[in-house]
Amino acid sequence: MKIDKNELSQKINKIKQIVPKRTSMPVLQGILVSDGYLIANNTELAIKAKVEGTEGESFIIPAKAFDLINNLPDGEVEIVPDHKGEAFSITIKADKIKNKYKTMDPDEFPMPNVGEAGGEFTIKAESLLTSMRRVSYAISDSGSNKIMNALCLRAADGTLNFVGLDGHVLAWDKVDFDGAFELLIPKGTVERLLAIGISGEVSIRHNKNGAIFTTDEYEIHTRIVDGKYFQYSKMFKTVPIHTVIARSEILDAMIRAKMCTEGRSPVKFTMKGNELNIAVMAMTADYFEAIDLQEEITEEFTIGFDARLMIETLKAFDCDNVALNLESAKMPMIIEAEDCDFRALVLPINMAN
Repeated sequence: MKIDKNELSQKINKIKQIVPKRTSMPVLQGILVSDGYLIANNTELAIKAKVEGTEGESFIIPAKAFDLINNLPDGEVEIVPDHKGEAFSITIKADKIKNKYKTMDPDEFPMPNVGEAGGEFTIKAESLLTSMRRVSYAISDSGSNKIMNALCLRAADGTLNFVGLDGHVLAWDKVDFDGAFELLIPKGTVERLLAIGISGEVSIRHNKNGAIFTTDEYEIHTRIVDGKYFQYSKMFKTVPIHTVIARSEILDAMIRAKMCTEGRSPVKFTMKGNELNIAVMAMTADYFEAIDLQEEITEEFTIGFDARLMIETLKAFDCDNVALNLESAKMPMIIEAEDCDFRALVLPINMAN
């Protein structure tokens, strides 16, 4: 196989993050070159990256070769596979450089396969990634509840809903869409889709076992989480207290306040008239900042939040202003974008001493 070094290293770097460092299947500790694709697989998620000039090839690039390929000089790289009996190897050549690696039998590499037929739909990559990026921060990173470790992709009533929650925050975005289905996509798959940077049209085939996201350059095969998602829409109800604030101003203030918190010390919001007062009282700090509100609140209202959760939530928005909707100091605050259907819910912290 002969290929441009930059093209090879770019594609390897896009998919190598899913190559397992520890596995009961050593053959997975490498990237398979197979008939026009580079393929990485960890049995939960597999990515196929299209690479010209690899048609008819079949060999495995071991993980130990990735760094060498990245540091080869620009220009053409040649990879020559060889096997004698049960011994497999590849030789990498570039300019005056030559190195031989032991590798594994490519026939033992498990090929990704979504299995039986199911549904299929198409969406623009920009729309898919924008909504995934908005809600991904709210998907739980750990815990025994697998449903919370997944993004809910649910089509119903003329919309495609993107939802993530972890018990403290809930993020919900939606776009126009005709169809009906529900897929629970593992957070690791969402992170890879965002990191790869897919573009153009995305075809998504799915059934009860898995899904395939296909573009001109990539195929991302993923398992899906079994289960029924939470009734998230019921958590967003109409509440009596409403105002609007500049997103950058409250975000910057929360970042400064976070620097003054200790552990889970809450940041206190006090709102009245056209002003939001942000305060932190800790053993080593007594922080205060005032921010203008764009819509008046007639009665004084106080509520506390975890600064980290507020910062992550505000960063997920990309509009100039956000609406703040509140009911009581013990009920979640609902934050809404001014220019789209994206909204988030943040649970408060008890302000009792």
